[in-house]
Amino acid sequence: MKKLYACATCLLFLSACYTPLNNSGVATTQKWLEIAATRTDFDGKQYDSCYRFDIRFWPQEAAQDLDLQESCISACCWRNEKPSVTLDFNKNFKQNLARYGKAYYYEPGQITLSVTHSRLVNTTRVAIAPRGSISHNGLVKLKYKLVEDPARQAQLKEQEEQAAAERAAGARLKAEQAAQNARQAAQARRAQKLLIQQVGAAIDGYLYRVNKTYKQKGWIFLISDRLFTPVQTGADQWKITCHTRVQKGKTAAQLTKATFTCGTWAVNTETATVKPLNKKARLINSAR
Repeated sequence: MKKLYACATCLLFLSACYTPLNNSGVATTQKWLEIAATRTDFDGKQYDSCYRFDIRFWPQEAAQDLDLQESCISACCWRNEKPSVTLDFNKNFKQNLARYGKAYYYEPGQITLSVTHSRLVNTTRVAIAPRGSISHNGLVKLKYKLVEDPARQAQLKEQEEQAAAERAAGARLKAEQAAQNARQAAQARRAQKLLIQQVGAAIDGYLYRVNKTYKQKGWIFLISDRLFTPVQTGADQWKITCHTRVQKGKTAAQLTKATFTCGTWAVNTETATVKPLNKKARLINSAR
């Protein structure tokens, strides 16, 4: 009878240390330790559970290098597969210091959480090392200091200044190129305008005669607009190729596409002169 009373007293003492049952029907020693799911055997007894730490951090930046899923914070982990988790707040300290020239160093640098389950009292327990590093309401409050590397910071500043100078030089070059392209385009339009003014009528006359010849043969001959391709050959000199796309055929169902050239011309925008450069241009120019 005394043994039975002692056992009951022990169980009553143990159960007083635990929080109420959560949604999975399992008690926990910390209210921030959640049991999302359980696995049971054929007798209905639990042999595994999926736990999650509902914890917060101060400062919040301390958690930025943690894998919250692997740390069982944003997702639950099965106890048999991962009985303990270590939160390493200084994992990337050296890398961050080398990369940015400054980094925060946290104390304690690591917190280990070990999860066990007592089938006797249906309670999941979490042991915290170092003890007291997580408050009863799930707050992880860390001490921290900013560590700086002046030499690395000076190097980063120099690199940033160099990059800024390269960006400025690139922007200037881009603006100069755009201005040059605009000037070149304006000259090309001027050269084309001179060509049309001086030999445009002769080109139209040539195309009209070609059209007439095809129609006399009973063919269909459809001419599109004239197209000009200017190439600068000197400061004020241009070579302009004229061509037009046509469709021709004996019937509307047999039309084929073709390109007709209307000459290659030399245009001087300074002297405002236009001269033929190939046989077709000379043929057209002779009819002016």
